[in-house]
Amino acid sequence: MVPMGYRHRNLARYAPVTQTEKYSDGRRAQARHDRLNKASNNVPLAIFYDVLYGAVPWLVGVAAVTSILFAIHEADEEAQRIFPQLNAPVAVGTVSTFAAFLLVSKIQANLACNAKVIGEFGNLTGALVNLALFVKSQGITVGWGVETIERASGNKDGSQYETTRLALVLSSVPYIVKYNGRHVQVIPELLPLGQDRELVQIFQRYVSESGSTERMSDFTATVLMISECVDAIQHNATKDTQYLVLFDQLNALTAAEGTIASTAGYQPPYILDAMLYVVFILFMLLLVIGDLIPTNRGNAVWLAGLVVICTAVFFQISDRYWNPMALRSKRSGQAPLVSKACVAAEITIIEIFSKLKSRRLSNAAAQARGARAGAAAAAELPAELRFSFGL
Repeated sequence: MVPMGYRHRNLARYAPVTQTEKYSDGRRAQARHDRLNKASNNVPLAIFYDVLYGAVPWLVGVAAVTSILFAIHEADEEAQRIFPQLNAPVAVGTVSTFAAFLLVSKIQANLACNAKVIGEFGNLTGALVNLALFVKSQGITVGWGVETIERASGNKDGSQYETTRLALVLSSVPYIVKYNGRHVQVIPELLPLGQDRELVQIFQRYVSESGSTERMSDFTATVLMISECVDAIQHNATKDTQYLVLFDQLNALTAAEGTIASTAGYQPPYILDAMLYVVFILFMLLLVIGDLIPTNRGNAVWLAGLVVICTAVFFQISDRYWNPMALRSKRSGQAPLVSKACVAAEITIIEIFSKLKSRRLSNAAAQARGARAGAAAAAELPAELRFSFGL
């Protein structure tokens, strides 16, 4: 690990031109308040978006095509003769079975991806909390120099909260992973580490391209910053067990992030998705032309829509939720579990470092030590001398 204590006063020479000055201390504090006080889901709006993106395109498309084919069937006598000839129950049954298999498989894959990403997010935040607890325990037991700082809380009362630079970096990691999964730009000034200008400069230095060097990822930059922070506060860390615990948590952290990135970023061969649409559209055309229109005439429009609702719409909605990081909380019909995990991790880590030593626990420990010392001293005293006056 690289010591964090390199000469930061020379950092400005190497740091790229940043937007740090555009974000005042008040704006950064307000960003913290907005992160920790997110509005709850708007369920009616979420249902509206689910219907809009999942059902409406299929329903409108199928209704339009069916209406056009019905108009052709009614206006052209030759079409009335040809349409029934395209009715092939064996072919339609075969295609519909295969289309149903593809749709069900895709729905299951989408929901499995959703669950795995959320589960790995729990592992990610758990590793961060474990790392914070380990560093705090070392600060209490072996005297690691965990220096606390005060930052604006963003509340209307103008209060401040106590934290450390390591805590700011640790609590920024879940947000970075979420924004990367959402494929949006990470703005460090609006992360927890954004409340420390020095940390922002270090982060921006790492993630900026330098000549032909490939840009370091946002997550890798924070892992490097975590190792530097630990290097800067540790003292006399000569025990192998200390490094073992530290690297175990770092390994768990990087493993969880790697699983999240690979799960959310995995794309099957494009031909499979293309075949899914081709097979389903072929099934709908054969069904509408060969059976629904000749048999049910105008009723074929809403009957075709009913078939789509029972098949393609469920697939489209599951495809909308396959990556839970990409959904905005207010537009999600699912509980914002990823955002809640980010907020819970930030609150927990900040609270762990808010007071390096808990007054209540330290006072109880001091009283227990005093009681044990008093008992030991009393045991070492000679037996009490007693005089008998015949009483």
